[in-house]
Amino acid sequence: MHEPDKTKAIAELLALARSGDLDAENLLFERLHARVSALAKRRIMDAEAAQDIAQDTIKTAYERYRTAEMPRGLLPWLFMILRNKVGNYLKRRSVEGTRLVRGNGSGIWSRVGTSPAAGIAAFDLERALGSALRRASPECRKIFRLLLAGAQRKEIRAAFDGEPMGTIDSRISRCRQKLLLSLGS
Repeated sequence: MHEPDKTKAIAELLALARSGDLDAENLLFERLHARVSALAKRRIMDAEAAQDIAQDTIKTAYERYRTAEMPRGLLPWLFMILRNKVGNYLKRRSVEGTRLVRGNGSGIWSRVGTSPAAGIAAFDLERALGSALRRASPECRKIFRLLLAGAQRKEIRAAFDGEPMGTIDSRISRCRQKLLLSLGS
């Protein structure tokens, strides 16, 4: 076999690899592994789990790429495999007890669902909320911490030195608005 040109496009490498060129196959899967690893790391916060998912994705692709139908091309097909692996991981993680659903399963987390796409959506939502809450003012973080813990208005009022209930309601409203604006950007 000959050494494939390192500048060849993915589609050319795929064609060569499918025809039996082992050098092209090696180069193709080196490139694919780098892309899949980077994407898995962005989807899964646990670096070790992301690497496992990336390797499992590449393994599945390697086992099937010679005969798989890829009407939209190799990369969309590969990313579909990755999306399913990430979704399965998130679903398994949820079932195993490190649930994305908080508390008793009520609220926004219980409405996200359990399909792989919903698991990814839940993960993305959790990451976006975490980022927005880190950017929130200390006052708003305190309010959200109390609200997420299930605190009632009286308890929130007590946490703010007994301010008038109207002031507490205004604080909650302003903080919710800020959070929504932050999530929208």
